[in-house]
Amino acid sequence: MDTNALDLVVARIVEVSETPGARAPSFLLRLDLGPRGEVEAVVEPAGHDAAELEGVLVVVALHRGEPVVLTARSHGGGSVLVRPEREVEPGTVVA
Repeated sequence: MDTNALDLVVARIVEVSETPGARAPSFLLRLDLGPRGEVEAVVEPAGHDAAELEGVLVVVALHRGEPVVLTARSHGGGSVLVRPEREVEPGTVVA
């Protein structure tokens, strides 16, 4: 098994909370990765309300088991979540 492999998978945000003790505003997300289980990741709020993020599908990079929610950063200053264009199962591999 390649320990440097990077897996991209779809995750569903199942819970959003404020990140305790963070220096900058951020959300702690609990993510459902389907057969891979649940993990937690931190993201910038990027103009999102916590309630509107619950249930949303996002693309997550997994490197050595550590999840990173993918975002696109525009020159206008905002971050946009990278999301599938339609409903797919959590854990679906992104190629």
